[in-house]
Amino acid sequence: MKSLLNNLRPVKATVNISAQLLILMAVFSANAKITLAPQFANDMVLQRDTPNILQGYSDQPESISVYLDDRKLQSTLVEQGAWQLTLPAHIAGGPHTLNIQTSTQLIELRNVLFGDVWLASGQSNMEYTLGTLGSNYSPEILSANLPHIRQFRVDRNAAYQGPLSTVAKGQWTIAQGQDLSKFSAVGYFFAKQVHTHTGIPIGIINNAYAGSRIQAWMSESALAAYPKEVNLLQRNKQSHEIEKLQTRDKKRYQSWQQELAAKDLGLHHNWFAVHFNDNQWPQLSVPGYWTNQGQEAFSGSMWFRTRFWVSAEQASQASRLVLGRIVDQDDVYINGQKVGETQYQYPQRIYSLDSGVLKAGQNQISVRIVAHRPGHAGFVPAKPYQLEFKDSLISLNGLWRYQVGHRMINAMPSPEFKTNEQPSVFYNAMLAPLANTQFKGVIWYQGESNAEEPTIYQSLFPDMIRQWRALFSQPTLPFLYVQLANYMQAQQDPSIAGWAEIRAAQTQGLTVSNTAMVSAIDLGEWNDIHPKNKASVGQRLANAALQKVYNKPDFSYQGPVLTCAERVSGHEIKIHSEFSPLAITGQDTKVQGFSISEDNANYRWIEGELHPTSIVLKVKEANKLVSVSYAWQSNPTRANLSNSQGLPAYPAKLPIKDHCEIAAK
Repeated sequence: MKSLLNNLRPVKATVNISAQLLILMAVFSANAKITLAPQFANDMVLQRDTPNILQGYSDQPESISVYLDDRKLQSTLVEQGAWQLTLPAHIAGGPHTLNIQTSTQLIELRNVLFGDVWLASGQSNMEYTLGTLGSNYSPEILSANLPHIRQFRVDRNAAYQGPLSTVAKGQWTIAQGQDLSKFSAVGYFFAKQVHTHTGIPIGIINNAYAGSRIQAWMSESALAAYPKEVNLLQRNKQSHEIEKLQTRDKKRYQSWQQELAAKDLGLHHNWFAVHFNDNQWPQLSVPGYWTNQGQEAFSGSMWFRTRFWVSAEQASQASRLVLGRIVDQDDVYINGQKVGETQYQYPQRIYSLDSGVLKAGQNQISVRIVAHRPGHAGFVPAKPYQLEFKDSLISLNGLWRYQVGHRMINAMPSPEFKTNEQPSVFYNAMLAPLANTQFKGVIWYQGESNAEEPTIYQSLFPDMIRQWRALFSQPTLPFLYVQLANYMQAQQDPSIAGWAEIRAAQTQGLTVSNTAMVSAIDLGEWNDIHPKNKASVGQRLANAALQKVYNKPDFSYQGPVLTCAERVSGHEIKIHSEFSPLAITGQDTKVQGFSISEDNANYRWIEGELHPTSIVLKVKEANKLVSVSYAWQSNPTRANLSNSQGLPAYPAKLPIKDHCEIAAK
């Protein structure tokens, strides 16, 4: 597709200034200094085809002139304090140079593009970068050279007293070389797909914060109907209360860790030492949770040790130790030397080893695992546990020696105050300062931190969409989002809904116009809340944008939507679907993932027969059934219904009716 770059519509918009005013400006601006909001910098992307507001600050009244590629756009006098200038609309193109000039100062912004600016927000799965440890995007980072895709990463920040005027910090980066490692992976693959099929420069404002609840992204006024949030908002306006809670949390955490360390036999007796004799220790399989191997759940420390052989060539190389994921906390030693530690369960354990840490011959590894509370603890299954060299690897799977370091009487105290769970904090610090930014649309990936409160989420989510549109003064701003991926151990009992309820709450976003939801129910990992396949997520969001925003109907983003369950006889139920023709993924000839209930509480599995626009369930005594569900679990591994393009059917729970008024499309 022919690129739209280098197409700039000439604009003339000069403001006349009187001689008297020029004299006044000269008096006040002798030592004036202006600064720009952080998002106005080299390599930025501004929204095409609409005026853009330039924001900054001046410490005195000052005359400012703005030039685009040496063409004067305007001159005006700004007062002391925050100021705004409106730049005229431009078509997609660039690169350009934007100069902001005063009597004593010149700010030159180079390599500026006009294109489409998309806000990418949510929690860690949107924040997840191409360079995240454990990701598999090194080939993309090494090969991609996409100068017309840019990202502005809004630095993490929180504000409790109300909205800030500007974001604290941020940086534009270009999709080239190692800078790619800083890109939101979902945002990058979204931008790449959109740019490929439109030729338009794409700017991503990466404005996500790991672990954030949706309430953190909503204003105080938007949360007025939620008493719990109102109470937290009022408490948080008293900075001494926050400091008190944070101090208490830190003290309780340190006290627990210090008590454990003081009583941990492994630390007292150097169980990490290379020559420590562990021959009498029992054995457990790694990977695996110790609670699944006959050991009791407890809070405290468990030590694991094993030996492995390294060749002389391997010992001379730099390498990395990959220990999958560990629940909850670990300290890792090789040959008695500490090589890494992680304080909580979610990150991938990847520790770089300098040459010299390993030796030719037998080596020893010790891992101290700390369980913060009783429950599953240990080495997360179905993850890699190995040493990786330039062209070889050593598996660490197998039987390891183990011994309890210390069992704590009490679980590690949960913090009373978590920044990412506080209402309005990221709205105030990271979103509201962007109120004057013109966006093409929003992509959103969030919900994991609200999974325990789906009923509240289903009302908060539509409210948030409407509030963001009001904030940006764009009442029809496209809002595209991800329905949560499959996660956690698969349940054999179809009555256990788990994350199905929060996915159902997410569908309430579709009650707001100009929204789209893509499914990721086939892209997750049961043992990782941060699945690696961000490319498919980004591409599905991009296809939604290409269809709904860029009016390209050939792009599909929706799998089947199950709309109605119809009792057609005493032994047959027909499930109608939109977005056909239907298909089955995998080798099975029957549709799996459906379950039926006589009381809306207890479900049992049932296979379905596939038809082009419907699924037929053959069942005895169909008249007794009241509801049917599909993929209604945290990790619906049975689910295999898709469309002809392989997009998965959305989870559904439907009442069984005697007649469906709307036939399948």
